[in-house]
Amino acid sequence: MTSEIDEENQVLSPQGESSENQSEQDCSECEAKGHCLGEGLSEEQIQGLRKITRTLGPFKPGENIFRVENKFKSLFVIQSGAVKIETASFEGTKLVDGFFFRGDLVGLESIGAHQYGHDAIALELTLVCELPFDHLESLCSFVPRLQRKLMIILGQKIRYTNDTIVHGRYMSAEKRLLSFLQMLCEKKIIEKSDNTGSVQLPMSKGDIASYLGLRPESLSRTLTKLQSDGIIRNHTKKIEFLDIKAILQQVCG
Repeated sequence: MTSEIDEENQVLSPQGESSENQSEQDCSECEAKGHCLGEGLSEEQIQGLRKITRTLGPFKPGENIFRVENKFKSLFVIQSGAVKIETASFEGTKLVDGFFFRGDLVGLESIGAHQYGHDAIALELTLVCELPFDHLESLCSFVPRLQRKLMIILGQKIRYTNDTIVHGRYMSAEKRLLSFLQMLCEKKIIEKSDNTGSVQLPMSKGDIASYLGLRPESLSRTLTKLQSDGIIRNHTKKIEFLDIKAILQQVCG
């Protein structure tokens, strides 16, 4: 099943499922409840948010939620699944600029622009909630707590981008990878118990290397070293965390 462009909204919807016919989101049943933009809002405020929100998907792995240069109209909250954003370099190589998981807000970089600046691509079967930005902006004027929440998310995004771009250039391959593993821990997408855990990787090792600015062979060597150090156990699509405290200590140390 392929995707086709929703001409009115310039986002992609699964073939044969017009985004106009997608269901209004029942936040009480949502997998991302407590992790998204509606966290901390009253039931009445959530009702207001729900009225402007609709569910799109499911998108299969490799399908676009939106494409670069599509007209910017909406932000998207990941209800379930995972998404990567990527752009093309001057040489035409695809560069991975970020990964998004349950509860994350996708499209923030395009606020204030006329077009999306990235391709947003599903990494696994993914459902998203579409938030038309003009409606969200109007709702924020009546719900200050929602506006504050959006500002906090924007601030976190700016800080994370600054840490990745400014500080990341001075990090060793090992420290970059450890920072990435820490991010996975913070996103709470790992299954963990005490100081150990595991994560099924929705992205490829090639995507991880691109995101970290490493060559695939450099990433492979670094994974092997961390495994030799007893910090992780590396599998093709899974990483076992054998010492989460060591990861956090080395990143912060």
